[in-house]
Amino acid sequence: MKTAPLHALLIATVLLLAVLCSAAATKNAQKPVTLETLAKSLRPPAGFVAKNAPAFFDQENLYKAINGMAPEYISYGCGRMAQIEWPKAPASASSAPSEASEPSEASEASHENIQIEICDMGAPFNAFGIYSRAHAAPGEYADLGGEEAAVAEDAVEFARGRFYVRLMGPLESRPALEALARAIVKAVPPGPRPDAFLQGLPEANRLPRTARWIPAGAFGMEFMNDVMVAAYQVGEKKVDLYIARLDSPAAAEAMAEKFRAMVKDRSPKPLEGDASGFTYEDEWIGRVAVVPLDRRVVVVVGYEPGEPIRELLAAAKARKR
Repeated sequence: MKTAPLHALLIATVLLLAVLCSAAATKNAQKPVTLETLAKSLRPPAGFVAKNAPAFFDQENLYKAINGMAPEYISYGCGRMAQIEWPKAPASASSAPSEASEPSEASEASHENIQIEICDMGAPFNAFGIYSRAHAAPGEYADLGGEEAAVAEDAVEFARGRFYVRLMGPLESRPALEALARAIVKAVPPGPRPDAFLQGLPEANRLPRTARWIPAGAFGMEFMNDVMVAAYQVGEKKVDLYIARLDSPAAAEAMAEKFRAMVKDRSPKPLEGDASGFTYEDEWIGRVAVVPLDRRVVVVVGYEPGEPIRELLAAAKARKR
C-alpha cells in the first residue's frame, strides 16, 4: 500500500510550506522602518522637484535645522531628524536629487517650497508627547487613514509610530501635503494609541484633544518631570490637571515640599481637608492646588474648593500609574 507514504509526504510538504511562510512573515515583520529609508522613499508632488537629497541631523547639530527649538526636541527624545526641501519645478526639471546639503543657520526656506521634517523620537510615547505639546487646543484636524493630523492651509503635522512629522508648503498646498502624509502613515507601522499613554489621567469630563505629556521642567521647575496634563470641565469652570508620576509615596511628598518651597513667596495655604496639600495664588494662572496622592503629585490650575474638585482628585488617585 502506498497510501501511508503519500499521506506522510503530503503532511511533510504542508508543514514545510507553513514553516517557510512563517519565516517569510517573521522576516517582513522584523524589517524596521529607518529614518533614512523613510526620508529617501518620499517623492515630490506634481509641480515640485527634488533637487537635493534629504539632509540628516543628530543631537549635536540639530540646532542647524531648528535653531532655538533643538533643546525642546531633544528633551522629548529626538535623536535624529531628516529635513527635505522641494522647490517648485522650473519649466524643465530633473527629478533626480543631488547630494544632501545642510541648510545654513541664517537661511530660511522659501514659502514657495515644500518642506518636510521627520524626527525619530525613539519611541511612540515621545512622538505623541512632542506632537501633543503644540496641538492640545481647539484647531482643525484630519484623518490620515487611522492617524490624526493637525492641519492648516499650508501645514500638516502628526505622529506615527516613533516618528514626528511636519510638512509645510505654500498657501493652499494642503491637499498635496495630506497626500504626502498619508504615504508616510502607510509606510510606518502604527504605534500604541494615545489612550495607552494616558491611563493616569481621569476620563470623566476630560476635554477632547487637551491631553499632553511634559517630559521635564513643568511649571519651570527642574524636578517636575514626566508630567501628564489635560483640561477638565468642572461644573461651570475649566481646570488644568497635571500629574507627575513618582516611584513612591515618600518621593511624592518630597516633590510637593519642593514645590511649596518654590512658591513660598506666594503664601501657600493648607488645602481644605488635606494636611499634605496646599494652595497658592498665581497672578498669571490663578489659584493653584498641589496635592501628593500616593505615588503622584497632582497640580490643579484653576482650583476652587468644592465637591467637583474633590471628585476629580479622587478619580486621579484611582487611576493606574
